[in-house]
Amino acid sequence: MTESKGALRKAALLDAAEEVLVTKGNANAAMRDFAAAAGVRIGHLQHYFPARADLIRAVLERSLERSLTRLNEGTGLNLGAGAAAGLTRDDSRRLLTALLHEHSSLEGVKMHLEIWALAAADQQAASALRSFYAQYAAHVAGVVRRGRPGLPEPELQGVAAAIVSLFEGAAVTRSDIGGLRTEGSDEAIIRAAQWLIHGQ
Repeated sequence: MTESKGALRKAALLDAAEEVLVTKGNANAAMRDFAAAAGVRIGHLQHYFPARADLIRAVLERSLERSLTRLNEGTGLNLGAGAAAGLTRDDSRRLLTALLHEHSSLEGVKMHLEIWALAAADQQAASALRSFYAQYAAHVAGVVRRGRPGLPEPELQGVAAAIVSLFEGAAVTRSDIGGLRTEGSDEAIIRAAQWLIHGQ
């Protein structure tokens, strides 16, 4: 099935927004800069994304969707809401290894750092970022629920938030920016996350 012209235009606008965030940074993240990078008028951009926060939210949502698709395809695990119960330690190791790989893209790290910087000064961008992390944590909670089905909901949410924090922090410290990536550190991150998922 081919994508509609509107969907293709929207994707091109999101590609341009990512490019601006990665190469020029949040200082050049005004709507006119995103429009110029996409080669369109500001009115065209605002037809799809009325405000900068709408554009940032869409960039983050697409990033999460792409990551989930790659994780599903790369691990053979169904990470969706209707996934079967049960998650073996081999399953979680495969998933966590793939997730670490997802967090190894310097361009992805740069984009998220720029959005963080933008969100620090812009409440609407901060709202978009919180929405992204809420969705991310909800997916992780689904994985934890499969590993520890009897875990009470408040503890489940806490464990999911801890795993998200572990991997998001690792994305920065393991990148070329932080320089702390070693085989031993990756193994320690996976073991820590497995302990959180399986409770042992």
